Amino acid sequence: MRRSVLFVCTGNTCRSFMAEYLLRHYAAKSKLEIDVASAGLGAFTGDTATEQAVEVLREMGIDGTAHRSRKVHPNLLAQYDLIFPMTLGHKRQLLDLVPELAGKVFLLKEFAERVNPGKDPSKLIEKDHEISDPFGQSVEIYRQSRIEIDRAVQAIVEYFLEGEEKMKVAVGADHGGFRAKQAIMEHLKGQGFELEDFGTDSEESCDYPDIAHKLSRAVSQGDFDLGILICGTGLGMSMAANKVPGIRAALCTDTFSARMARSHNDSNVLCLGARVTGLGLMLDIVDTYLQGSFSGGRHGQRVDKIERV
Repeated sequence: MRRSVLFVCTGNTCRSFMAEYLLRHYAAKSKLEIDVASAGLGAFTGDTATEQAVEVLREMGIDGTAHRSRKVHPNLLAQYDLIFPMTLGHKRQLLDLVPELAGKVFLLKEFAERVNPGKDPSKLIEKDHEISDPFGQSVEIYRQSRIEIDRAVQAIVEYFLEGEEKMKVAVGADHGGFRAKQAIMEHLKGQGFELEDFGTDSEESCDYPDIAHKLSRAVSQGDFDLGILICGTGLGMSMAANKVPGIRAALCTDTFSARMARSHNDSNVLCLGARVTGLGLMLDIVDTYLQGSFSGGRHGQRVDKIERV
């Protein structure tokens, strides 16, 4: 499953910049599929990284000269599965800005300690997890900051690699979605997903409820992480799938809807219309949907109300 990580500090020219480029470096070496970025709560968009930060990364063979800072925005935060601020103050600002982020915001060192425990967490003071700002200080202070960030980033990479599991995805279509189904499965084969084809096997006319119910029951029972259903418009598949208890099928015609279906609605079945959505856009929708995750918070309360009906 492809993950996404956002590092956050104040100006996005020192700490979060170094964390981003270090994670990119280790992810490339480990062939770890991950989307990584950084931003600053008080950043001036377009600033370059500080000379000292660039220099201490260059010592590791990492070129950070292309970096340009950007400012934290709620829409940016919604795009990432995990958000790592550097200090408790940053964490509080993020949660004040978007309260529903609770559950995916962790101090960088806090998360590294949690997934690779080195001592009793009950004996840790939260301030111990903070990474202080080296801005305006010597190269040696920057080097110490890089070492501190580097250790945490490496611990997180190890955690990702150890926990790497193939997402199981069920895919089904009627005759109207058959060709799109074949293209989607071919598109996903090389991305590490474990796929199962629920039919149909040709463009010969068939009844979409049969396929929708079979696939949805398998997803509802936990045999698959997510499902994808395709018919001519996506309407019939979504109606049929949502008759199965535990299924939250979402008909999506754009990537924003796909992201929100996962983030806000905890959708577990994606429905597509092969006769109303072009294949290129359809593949983008599939990628966005499968890379998404549920943000919880107030959205969890709302999903619970759906499930109680």
